[in-house]
Amino acid sequence: MAHRPLAWLLSWMQTIAFEYIGSLVQTNAFKGFMDLLFIILEKVGSKFQVVSALYLDLYRDIVSKELALLQLTKNEKVLVIGGGSLPATPILIAMSTGARIDLIDKDPEAVATAEQFIRTYHLEDKLKVVNANGLQYPLASYDVIIILYGVKKPEKVLEYITSQVSEKTRIILRVITDDQGNIGDKTLDITKHFIIKGRVSSTTLGSFESLMLMKKP
Repeated sequence: MAHRPLAWLLSWMQTIAFEYIGSLVQTNAFKGFMDLLFIILEKVGSKFQVVSALYLDLYRDIVSKELALLQLTKNEKVLVIGGGSLPATPILIAMSTGARIDLIDKDPEAVATAEQFIRTYHLEDKLKVVNANGLQYPLASYDVIIILYGVKKPEKVLEYITSQVSEKTRIILRVITDDQGNIGDKTLDITKHFIIKGRVSSTTLGSFESLMLMKKP
């Protein structure tokens, strides 16, 4: 019974923040609020299983669409940058594909919480969490790199990636876009180094969109 108010609260926050406000506000002026909201949801979700299950549900649609773009196989090596306290995306990928996934995050507290949460899903053999910076971590061995929305200075991360990966590496970048598909973050000059091979979105995450990129020859 105690879990019902938490489940109701998360459902209400999803509707207001992601589906209603997120569909109206499609620029990075809203990013600070969204970042804080995600942090709160992750912290609460890591403590209450019923909330974490609902949090995972927020991402099921977008992750399934991203996997359709990537055509990921279980033998490929995946890196997720900015896993957070409740690593919903890598958990869902591991559950769907059986692939081995490395997560990195700069926050040691988030890493410790993520490791504990992964154990509750018995995915320790598939998911490895590392306290590391996405601007310094070696990337050459990965077939797929996923840059989550909460990552700070994604333009610098992309610049670093260009010096590390091959033209065969598939990259997923989550961004906020407007009705015309324009990226809200004007610091991102994606076409300078990358080709956009596909893009997908999800109604459960408002104006969030995932772009699949590959390095230009």
